[in-house]
This record gives sequence, C-alpha cells and structure tokens, in this order.
Amino acid sequence: MRTDERGRPGGRPGGIETHTIDFIPSTERRGKPWHLFTLWFGANSVIVSVVTASILVGGGMSFAWSVAAIVIGFALGGFLAAFHSAQGPQLGIPQMIQSRAQFGYVGGIVPMIIAEINYLVFFAAAPAICGLLAHAVWGWNAYLVAVVVTAITFVVALFGYDLSHRLAKYLSVASVVVFGILTILVLSHSGIDHPTTHHLHTGGFQTGLFLTGIAVTFVYAAGYAPYIADYSRYLPESTSTRATAWWTYAGIVISGIWLFVLGAYLTTVTGFGADTLGSVVQVGDSFSKAFTALLVVVVMGIQVLQGSLSMYAGGNTALSIATSLRRTAAPVEASLRTRLWSLVPFALVCLAATLAYSKSFTSAFTDALGVVLILLIPWSAINLADFYFVRDGHYDVRAIFDPNGTYGRVNVAGVVSFLLGFAVELPFANLGFWAGPVAHRLDGGDLSWLVGIVVSGACYLLMTRTASVAADTPEASTR
Repeated sequence: MRTDERGRPGGRPGGIETHTIDFIPSTERRGKPWHLFTLWFGANSVIVSVVTASILVGGGMSFAWSVAAIVIGFALGGFLAAFHSAQGPQLGIPQMIQSRAQFGYVGGIVPMIIAEINYLVFFAAAPAICGLLAHAVWGWNAYLVAVVVTAITFVVALFGYDLSHRLAKYLSVASVVVFGILTILVLSHSGIDHPTTHHLHTGGFQTGLFLTGIAVTFVYAAGYAPYIADYSRYLPESTSTRATAWWTYAGIVISGIWLFVLGAYLTTVTGFGADTLGSVVQVGDSFSKAFTALLVVVVMGIQVLQGSLSMYAGGNTALSIATSLRRTAAPVEASLRTRLWSLVPFALVCLAATLAYSKSFTSAFTDALGVVLILLIPWSAINLADFYFVRDGHYDVRAIFDPNGTYGRVNVAGVVSFLLGFAVELPFANLGFWAGPVAHRLDGGDLSWLVGIVVSGACYLLMTRTASVAADTPEASTR
C-alpha cells in the first residue's frame, strides 16, 4: 500500500489527492459525519443566495410568503441531497458513476452529461459573482477577477478532498461571523437610505411566484445531489447512514434558508429596484470599509470552495464518461496524471461558462437553474429508488467498472423511467424562456420537480419489481 510522507494512504507529498473515480479502500477511510456539516454549511454560505432571493419579493409577493417558499423549498430539496450523501460511505465511489447500476455501463452517460451541466451552472456562479463584487468594492476588472478565481479554484480542486474539508472548517466559522454582522446591520437598516419597511407588510400571496420560489430553492439544495457522495465516500463504511444524511441536511438547509431570507429582507427594505449586490456593499461600508473588505475576502474564499467542489466532481464525472466508452474493463489508475487529465478540460469549459455568466448574472443563473431542475430530478428519483428500495444499498462495485458486468451496457428500466419523467415534467415546467401549459395556468408556477420525482421513481420501481438483485450482495459491495 502506497502512503504519502505523513503516512496517509493514497496521497502525495504536499497532500495532492490521487484518487479519482476508483474505489476508496477501508485502509484509507477517515473522517467523522459532522465534518459534512462544516463542508456543506461553508460551501453553501454564498453571496449568490442573497442575490438570487431578490426574484421572489422583487416580483411583488409579500415578504412572509417569500420566507414560506424559501423554507419549504430548502426543507424538501435538502432531503434529496442528504439521501444521496448517505451513499458515499457505503459504496466508496463518486456519486455519478453509481448511475451505471441504474442506467447501465453506457446508458449511465446520459445522467453524467446532465450532471456536468449542473456542475457548470453552480461553478460559473462562483467566479462571476466574485468578479462583480470586486468591481463594486474596488473597481477591479470583473472578467480578470473571474479568471484568477477560476485558476485558484482549479488548484483547490486538484488538491482535492482533504483540502476542501480543511478550508470548509475555517470558512464555515468565518461565514457565521461576517454574515452574522451583515444580518445585524441589515436588520438595523444601517446604510440603507429611506428604508421601505412598510413593504414588509404589503404584497400578498402569488401562486406563480410562490411555486417558483419553492422550485428555485428546492433545486438550489438538491443541486448538490450529483456530487455530494464524492465528499462522503472517504468516511468509514460503518458510518451511520442517518448521521451522514442529517449532518449534510443541516449544513445545506440552515445556511441556505438564512441567506435567502436575508436577501429577501434586504431587497424588500431597499425598495425592490435596488441592486442587491450594491446594497450589500453599501450596508457593509456603513459599518466599516474594513468590514466590507473582510466580507469580500470571505465571500471569495467561500465561492472558491463551492466552485472547487463542482470542478472536482466535474472532473470525476468527465473521467466516468470517458471510461464508459471502453469495451473492456480496465482499472483506473490512482495518479496525479489521471487527476490532471480529468480536471484540466473541465476547468477550461468552466472558465468559458463563467465569462458568459458575468454578462448578466441573475437572469442567467435563475434560467439555468430551471433547466437543471427538469434534467436533474428524474435521475435523482431513480438513483434513490434503486439504492433504498430496490437494492437496499447492496451493490457489486466491481461490476460498476466492468462494461460486461452485472449491470449491462444499457438498463432499459432506468432509461425509460428517466425519459418518461422528463416528458411528464415539461407541461409543469417554467424555464424562464419557456413555460409549459400547466405552468402557464399557474401564473408561471413550476411544479415539474414534484411530478418528476413521483413519475420517475414510481416507473423505475414498477419496472424493476421483478428484477433479480441476487448478485448485489453486501460482500460484493465492499470489495
């Protein structure tokens, strides 16, 4: 067994992770379930949440109903992410390569491509918002800042699992401090000229905006599902499924609700038409320009952390797609060279997406979330149905890496369930640039996520109710 200079298995001097999509053996498992709380609380404490929340109250819905939509969306979406997180310790492999068990060795490429879109949407938001914030505070070139942030993010993603967890521990504490101070300042209306507090009690319930608010926050939380097991797979196999799920859930949901509600409140008391990011800077400056500078530094650090998670998983998934095209089984080498080959191409695509985002951030991000929603949900429902109800967590991990293995090249049940779920979602979807007939009747409200979960999950369970899973024994899943 190869160890690094500190005796840690599978590493390199300097701590660069060498594992990619290969199985993590028991000798290299480490960590505690609570580490998932600091990781996901830290990574999800992003200024993007504050900015995105403006679409709810900015459309005229009351602050109270906006808060209700935010809480419901995160509470439900967090469950999807948490249930996926619990898969990591049991299987010891990245999230998306598990899809071969539901879609087949080659068929799994379909959800993997969808996951890559998801990573791009969430990654590109990080450098883009950093550039906009640096321009607002210091007048720096937003595009140049985005390029530099992308480069730093690449380095963090290259070092991988341990560095991300280490950064998250510090950044989660830092986020509580700076966003805690910002929350106090916003609630006291510091730096807000002529606060429109009467708007807190105006407006009312709007079906379309309420359902859209739930959909946006739902996918905001559930959007972590395609890579969440990548960051729990090093935990010991004996780790409690319940502990893994609940620590993940708490980290995502608490941070998400807090910052979305803060953003909704800030938008309301600044009169809806104000630039939310500019309002954050103005409020910070009212306390101290040094505080605003600290806020920007912490925000950038958090955005780098979140972006690195997306890039890390994106590289793993790109490698999974490449190996899915093989006709013979071949081991994936755990090496720095393999990690570079998986990360560099995806990093370049991420940079291009970031520069495109920087032109019109809020509208581009929310529209992209809508697309991710209708593509992501059917896969998630199928994956969870298979893991918790069909196979009860028992998989032949070796067969997942074998094109001629137990799971076949294309699993008809998975593909059909996905396509059916996607097709049924369309009438209920509102993608910003297009709305289905049902969504149109609901004043633009989006219920596609609910329909997608029910139809895709139920279809998969029905099609696999007579399928044999005898080959997927607990013993096979651990070797």
